[in-house]
Formats: sequence, C-alpha cells, structure tokens
Amino acid sequence: MMLRNTLALSVLLALASAPALAKDEGFYVGAAIGGASIQQDNADFEDIDFPEFDESDFAWKIFAGYQFNPVFAVEGGYRDLGAPTAGNAKVDPYGIDVFAVGGIPLGPLRGFGKLGGIYWDSDTKYEGQKSSDDGFDFAAGLGLEFELGSFAIRGEIEYLDILDETWMYTIGATFTF
Repeated sequence: MMLRNTLALSVLLALASAPALAKDEGFYVGAAIGGASIQQDNADFEDIDFPEFDESDFAWKIFAGYQFNPVFAVEGGYRDLGAPTAGNAKVDPYGIDVFAVGGIPLGPLRGFGKLGGIYWDSDTKYEGQKSSDDGFDFAAGLGLEFELGSFAIRGEIEYLDILDETWMYTIGATFTF
C-alpha cells in the first residue's frame, strides 16, 4: 500500500512539473535515422515486366518546424529513403515533406500525430533500363517524444503514399530554440 501511494505521488509530481520540462513554443530542428520499407508493383519500362518489389533499406531525414503551443506545430524536411535492391531491381526514392503536427503532452512524454504531404522523386533500375517517377502525395505519421527542456528524443512511424506503399521507422532527436 505504501509503495503504491509513493508511486502515485511520484507520477503526480512528474505530471505537475511537465510545463517546466515540455517545450511550449519556438523553432526546432531535428534529425533521425532508421529504415524504410518500400513496395512497388510496376515501373514504366519498354518491353520488360517489372517484378513485385518489397524491400527495406537504411533511411534518414532532417527536419525543422515551429511549435506554436504544446499541442500544435508545423514541420517540414528532407528524407532519403535508401536505395534497396532485389536481384536486378533497384529503387532510389527521396522526398521533401510538410506536416501539421498535433501533440498531447503527458509530462515529459509527448505523443503526436502528423498529417501532410510529400513531394517525392524516385529512380528505378531494372535489367539495364532506368525509369523515373515523381509526385506530390499524402503522408502521415505517429510518434512519441521524450522532452527534457529544449532537447527531445523521438521515435516515429510514418506512412508515405509513394510508389505503391512506403513506411519509414526512425529514432531521432530535436532541439528547440
């Protein structure tokens, strides 16, 4: 009983001190590394049938944004989704994105969701031929951030409606000015 009361009091004190730990507003920059899972079922080649492609590779991104209050931010960035290969097929996508970010402060933790779009470009190589494709499509994500003043560590899962389907999983850090 005593342990449970002590634990409950500790949680309440942590939540009460959240405004001192959480970032309220300001510009922020960040970087993240992880992986991208890319699915592509077709590509524009002459007289060649492109096989189904479902591969993963190392991916990274840099981003910047403005936190208007503890709940809302706007963020944009550049991402490199790697260059996964499978047999004679290689896909090499990258993109520039913009998001509206909504968050829920939970003490030093902050859960967030992102909705936006990505301008992307991808080169696909298969059996000596090259095909390029690009577009502006839907993007969304979910994440969790551990904030310590102006520094934060974040983990994210993002869906990018590029090629047929792309998922990006990252862990990174942000710094708020």
